[in-house]
Amino acid sequence: MKNFKTKIESSDSNEEFNFECFENTEPIEIGDPFLFFFAGIADVGKCFSENDKYEINPNDRVRDPSKIDLVTGFWQKCYKIKSTNFDLSLID
Repeated sequence: MKNFKTKIESSDSNEEFNFECFENTEPIEIGDPFLFFFAGIADVGKCFSENDKYEINPNDRVRDPSKIDLVTGFWQKCYKIKSTNFDLSLID
């Protein structure tokens, strides 16, 4: 499994934060922080519940062809954070 490293600039300041993340095939469990990308913006989140876990992990979802699945498009790029200098207590 490959990891990747990236720098992300804060929207509140000019500060940059370093992130090392697992591939998005690494399962995200309750309590795990993760990095996600949507519409060109990166954000940090935390898996707080079974519902979060179900939505965040693409391999956990059971597809229902009779329903429009907006969740898949939104959450398909979530990466479990391995290490960072960002203060993860801000997302608790």
